[in-house]
Amino acid sequence: MTDNGTSVRTLSDPLDDKDPKLKGNLGTLGLFFSVMAFNAPLVVVIGVIPIMIAIGNGLGTPVLFIIGGLIVAAFATGFLRMSEVLARPGAFYAYITAGLGKKIGLGSGLAMLLAYFCCCVGYLPFGGIVLGSLVSNTLHGPDLPWYVWALVFWLIVAVLGYLRVDFSAKVTAAVLFGELIVVFIYDVAILARGGAEGLSAAPFSPSNWFDGSFAIGLLLAAGMFGGYEVTVLFRDEVRNPAKTIPRATYGLIACAVVIYATTTWLFINALGTDDAVSLVTADPTGAMDSTMVTFGSRFLLDAATVLVNTSVLAVLVCAHNVGARYLFNMSADGVFPRALSGVHARHGSPHIASMVMSAAALAVNMVVVVLNIDAMAFYAAVLGVAALTGITVQFVTAIAIPIYLKRTGNHKDHVMKSIVLPLAAAAGFGSVVMLSIFRFPILTGGSQTVSNLLLVFVYGVFAFGFVLACALQRWRPEVYKRIGRQ
Repeated sequence: MTDNGTSVRTLSDPLDDKDPKLKGNLGTLGLFFSVMAFNAPLVVVIGVIPIMIAIGNGLGTPVLFIIGGLIVAAFATGFLRMSEVLARPGAFYAYITAGLGKKIGLGSGLAMLLAYFCCCVGYLPFGGIVLGSLVSNTLHGPDLPWYVWALVFWLIVAVLGYLRVDFSAKVTAAVLFGELIVVFIYDVAILARGGAEGLSAAPFSPSNWFDGSFAIGLLLAAGMFGGYEVTVLFRDEVRNPAKTIPRATYGLIACAVVIYATTTWLFINALGTDDAVSLVTADPTGAMDSTMVTFGSRFLLDAATVLVNTSVLAVLVCAHNVGARYLFNMSADGVFPRALSGVHARHGSPHIASMVMSAAALAVNMVVVVLNIDAMAFYAAVLGVAALTGITVQFVTAIAIPIYLKRTGNHKDHVMKSIVLPLAAAAGFGSVVMLSIFRFPILTGGSQTVSNLLLVFVYGVFAFGFVLACALQRWRPEVYKRIGRQ
């Protein structure tokens, strides 16, 4: 039963045939590339791993990717079991509603929409900066403000988001392939030369597991596995969801663990275990660039610089597509105006929701420009909000899944998938959230005031969703009944 006394629908109780449905023809590889591109492996290698070593867990950083991967894998097992039982494209939004009720479900859905929107908004100035650097420094072109180049990214994303998702998948697949080649060459080059002083296993030693800030390091590591929710969110747009979704999900997690943990370990060895942390802390970007030139070549660094731009584009496309589908699902439920749930007759895409996402992202960045807010500071703040919000919603989902499966009897013969592993993931996510809240000022430049304001904003969105659901229950019960794609 839901919190309004109505029965929770299961796989055998489909949504109304009149509900708008998206269309697509994604296979396993297409879905995998769409999700993996959102994780932006080259952006993680060049822009995140050095930061994690500097302000996170130091030499112990490679282990955090393994721990984060295990937590996410435990969660994914229950997540996929839930997708078999409750065939809804709403993903976290639908699953939390089914397990914990419509009020918590709507709060979580709005929070997750915020997380994806923050990625859309934050990566635009970051993209503008890296593209501007490429044009002026590498290609010796004009030196223009970051927002000019950000507009280029915005236009491309707006067009791709409007079109059929299959087309976006092809674009992101091509981008991801190039990224993986660069990372592979970089790793092999360091392995072949044995690092700076010979390959050391010190980063995996228990004595280094809790170097620096374990909490912030784990928050960032777990955040680098984000996006696997897309596998279920695109349910109506893939071929054979029963096979495609599990393959893409487990493939994503396994690939991310291997790439991130291995590359971090090799990066540390390229600098030397004795000097790695001090060198990265002094100049995160310079440290990575120097290892690329030393163990690879200038061409490898230039190729990586180009592909960071395409990687940013892939992140923006995926975040935009997911955010648009959250907006679509909530408007299909009636929480937002139903007009936003329009489906393009030819492309089968949520084109109206996509245009709203594009307009909103542009508007926020215009405010950043007008108020002359530092682009990188803005990027760091909104990405911190996105990471903490996403992990919090996953924690809530990990609790909702076993409750729903136990209540409906769908846990039988699947106790490990349905109960044990989701609760283990909940313990992991919950620990990350609590530790990160206390250490959040590290992500905001040490400002406790800014950190507190951001935390109030994040959890204020949850509260707003809860209050909105209460209002809908009283004044618009027909809409309240549909919350969570129920």
